[in-house]
Amino acid sequence: MSISALNYALDIKVGDPTAKLIFINLANHFNDATQYSFPSQELLAERAECSIRTVQRKIEMLIELGLIKKKFRPNKSSLYDFPGLNGYDNLDVSDCHIQKMVTTKSGLVTTDGVVRTINNNHYNNNKKKKSKEVLLIDFEVTDDIKKYAADLGLDADDIIEDIRLWNEQNGNKAKYANPNAFYMNWFRKEAKRKPKTFVKVQSDQKDKSTSVRAEKELSQPQKDLIQSWLDQIYRKAQSNPSEWGGVNYDKLRNAFTTSMKFQYAEYYGEKLTTRELCDKFELGR
Repeated sequence: MSISALNYALDIKVGDPTAKLIFINLANHFNDATQYSFPSQELLAERAECSIRTVQRKIEMLIELGLIKKKFRPNKSSLYDFPGLNGYDNLDVSDCHIQKMVTTKSGLVTTDGVVRTINNNHYNNNKKKKSKEVLLIDFEVTDDIKKYAADLGLDADDIIEDIRLWNEQNGNKAKYANPNAFYMNWFRKEAKRKPKTFVKVQSDQKDKSTSVRAEKELSQPQKDLIQSWLDQIYRKAQSNPSEWGGVNYDKLRNAFTTSMKFQYAEYYGEKLTTRELCDKFELGR
């Protein structure tokens, strides 16, 4: 605990009650020796009585305001620095001129008669503002983005679900300054992929004509995601063969692939979506 850091946090105006509470909790865990605070997000959520996702958003807000800096550490809680705690490290004295003083009958005066002062207008503002990045999990896809996918001949909802699963597999950490551009770029890549085969689709018209639809080919991230799921199940089978042994991995891979292409797949007599297949094997738990 650092009294100076806690007093500093109490005096700062944040403009958001929850962000202020999280800021105070970070200050309460500040270590004067290391000059860092490193509580877990779970502890901050418990102290602030909010969700971990809210903690993540408020921390991004504090970073944007320049009140903290975050240093990510793999498999450990992140380090948080308070750049303004020491107060004057950002003091701008570039236009502070040393005044030459001379003695006259009137006393000490400057030789040029101009009073100059230290310019502190740039205190804590001397760094360029970074574009605010938005967590992909917090971004709501608009109808315009879905229409963009439809114009490319894609099933927007299907691909958005694939992106959600990909993001979830990676801990929901993906964030972008322009999520719209991210989705549009993903859609463009999907549209450029050449179809493997063609599927005949029966028309609903009276003549019962048969049309041809290009079958979707999975992207490499989707294939990698399926392989990671199979690896998880394999590890479960090694540690608990009585419950998870005997899985037909080829059949399961085909089920995952089909569900990603056509929204659901037949798996031992059940019609399951990708999400339901993941739940069936307790993936991500």
